[in-house]
Amino acid sequence: MIAALMLREIRLRSIHSRLSYLLAFVEPILQLVMMMTIFTLIGRRPDFGTSLLLFLGTGIMPFFLFTHVSGRCTGAIRASGLVRALTAVQPIDIMIARALLETATLLIVAVMLFSFIYATGVREAFPIQPIVAIQGFAATALLGIGVGLINGVIGSFFRLWAVIYGVASRSLIFLSGVFFVPDLMPPGIRYVLSWNPLLHGLEWFRSGFYLTYPTLTLSKSYLIGFGVASLLIGLALERVFRSRLI
Repeated sequence: MIAALMLREIRLRSIHSRLSYLLAFVEPILQLVMMMTIFTLIGRRPDFGTSLLLFLGTGIMPFFLFTHVSGRCTGAIRASGLVRALTAVQPIDIMIARALLETATLLIVAVMLFSFIYATGVREAFPIQPIVAIQGFAATALLGIGVGLINGVIGSFFRLWAVIYGVASRSLIFLSGVFFVPDLMPPGIRYVLSWNPLLHGLEWFRSGFYLTYPTLTLSKSYLIGFGVASLLIGLALERVFRSRLI
């Protein structure tokens, strides 16, 4: 069932625009190129490591993973159309299908992105601790799916929620360590930033690429706990309001 819904979603995206699905693959790379251009012009150097391209890449990838996965679920139920009329299809199936498709897409994007960085001569683009990078990616995906389920239920009742959440989630790029190393910030600022679960996902993922990356702020249990709690809340909301979502 989930696989069929994922295939349907791919076909719908391709029908609406031949370039829409391709854009999902190139958007992070275009975003990275744009940031590299700006930072190079202002003479910005990486806060850690020797490659600004890799530093920004390890930040932008988990950020895109979270925002895309959680954001795509917001309008999933409203956009499902006649599929909801099928008895066997529940709203949770639609949201999970979208979340898993987006996660799989961003996984492919990650491989493409770091292969591209590796091809530019940055040998560190191959994770020095691959398991750690994979764990960080998976934990961030869990967070995105959990928040996405909550968004899906809220978005089915409030049409503007997709816009509100989109603006709010995009602003997290300045608070999640994409451009800086949290451990190098003043203690007071670091404490405030540590409440953002996405920051921990980014730190976890990035530490897989740098052997000596400072991880004093990183709390894996906080990220996983937040992700599991979001997932359970999302599942509970879908179950409570299921009759109104169909």
